[in-house]
Amino acid sequence: MNFLYLEEVYREWHDILVIGKTIERNNKKYHIIGMTLEDEMKLHIIEQYNEPENCYNRNKGVCNQRKILKEQEKEGDYLDCSDFYLGNERLQVQGSSSSPLEYLTQDYGEIQLFLDMLRVGWVIPEWLKNEEWDNLQLTTLEFADVKKLPKYSSGIPIVIKHTPNPIQHILEKTITLNVGKSSSFSFTDNYGDKVQCYINNVSLINVWEDMEKQFSNTQYTEKLSPEQLEEVKKHCYRALEQSCPKEMCYICVEYECSKDLNLQFYSKEYLKSCPEEHEGSVSILMMNAKPAKEKGIHNLPLKSCVIQTAVTPDTSKIPAELFSYFEKVDVWEEKV
Repeated sequence: MNFLYLEEVYREWHDILVIGKTIERNNKKYHIIGMTLEDEMKLHIIEQYNEPENCYNRNKGVCNQRKILKEQEKEGDYLDCSDFYLGNERLQVQGSSSSPLEYLTQDYGEIQLFLDMLRVGWVIPEWLKNEEWDNLQLTTLEFADVKKLPKYSSGIPIVIKHTPNPIQHILEKTITLNVGKSSSFSFTDNYGDKVQCYINNVSLINVWEDMEKQFSNTQYTEKLSPEQLEEVKKHCYRALEQSCPKEMCYICVEYECSKDLNLQFYSKEYLKSCPEEHEGSVSILMMNAKPAKEKGIHNLPLKSCVIQTAVTPDTSKIPAELFSYFEKVDVWEEKV
């Protein structure tokens, strides 16, 4: 390290505001430190953190996709915030990030945040004083187009609006998908309720053909020059070739559920495989496309899941798993 690094990380706030509020929820503690204003306004929250088991540890065996999916790191609980109210003033969240404090021990810019907050009156709560940084993470919410920090005093009410992502529940239920055929099965959800599911159809998708259709759709290409479009095509084709070579297909499962859940299917082959390094990634819009019909054959909402495992066009059976389901969570408000 040299002094040039210090110049790069040094922050000179336009303004800084201490809030210093601790929240206790679901046997966890959170502390709202305060706000800073640079080019944009930010709110800083310290959260308790438990590091997940790292499947990349060589002593724990081979790391495959199943392990990665089951051990994905849980992000900050306040990353789902959409609005932050100080009294009657509403602040809309434009972006957020979260990082364990153990990774910031050499980040002098973040350490400066804590020191400057102390300088302007932040009082570290007793529960936090002796907490090891390995057990904490810093979540930062960003607010765009704010020219000055709001006024705040200890009597002003704070309300935080949460817009949570769906909650994932792991199932790992083995099923066999038959191309061109329907089937049904059931499982017991997290509440002990029986959920009946109907697979309306299993089809094979020519992703190369679908990509060509996208590139011929002016809705996606009108803002690109001919040179830019050609460069995007090269990048997408190169990335797609690595995951689904020409003459291969992906699998689309159309299904209905007796509960409003989103199902995530994977092939057994994919779950057993180990991660591979690729030159790039490609986003195929059709993978998230809704089915042509709103309702399925049982008059329930029709949904789809694309399994991104390359198979040959003559594939008729796919050993697979209903790996997990996603439960929608209502928007809720938290009063501090």
